[in-house]
Amino acid sequence: MLDNWSLWKRNVVDKYKSMTVENIREDLKKTANPLAICMEHWNGDFNISTLIRNANAFNVEKVYYLGKKKMDKRGCVGTHHYTDICHLGNDVCELVKLKNKYTFIAIDNNISDTHKLHEFDWNMLEKPPLMLFGEEGSGLTQETLNLADYRIEIEQYGSVRSLNVGTSSGLLMYDFVRFLKNSKDAHKWQKELNDEICSEQNESYQLTLL
Repeated sequence: MLDNWSLWKRNVVDKYKSMTVENIREDLKKTANPLAICMEHWNGDFNISTLIRNANAFNVEKVYYLGKKKMDKRGCVGTHHYTDICHLGNDVCELVKLKNKYTFIAIDNNISDTHKLHEFDWNMLEKPPLMLFGEEGSGLTQETLNLADYRIEIEQYGSVRSLNVGTSSGLLMYDFVRFLKNSKDAHKWQKELNDEICSEQNESYQLTLL
């Protein structure tokens, strides 16, 4: 049990300083944005902790990662406690199961048939996006790229070949959340997400009664 001083020292906004971890998670769920992210995490890349931190900053519904379960959480600065994170194991088949729920968006600068981020129309999506990010250096595997409904690249103006994947994830999340603020689809997706959360909470409550 944390004392009041320990609660106050946590890296959270003032609104959450005196709340428990579980209460923070529940409150964030109520306003979560209808967006999920997934990183292919095969070789021990530490960038997944940056993705988790970014996902918390933009209140993303869920974070998935595919590959090794072990990761360095130091870059999360505690946000992994308040973010819904799901490890999919090493099998891409687990990722395929999410196709019914999300529109798959692959993020990579060194592949063909991409849309430029600044030109991409989020209104084309019929379902909330699952943004797919690859390992630093190697990018997304071909198997995962083949699952993507759309491919997006971030236009660059310097000499470097690619952006850091953590930086890229923040840019994509910001762009989509900004779109949501003026989108009718956002309200529809938000309602569906809230209905799903309420259903999960009711099921949990019913199991508790049993």
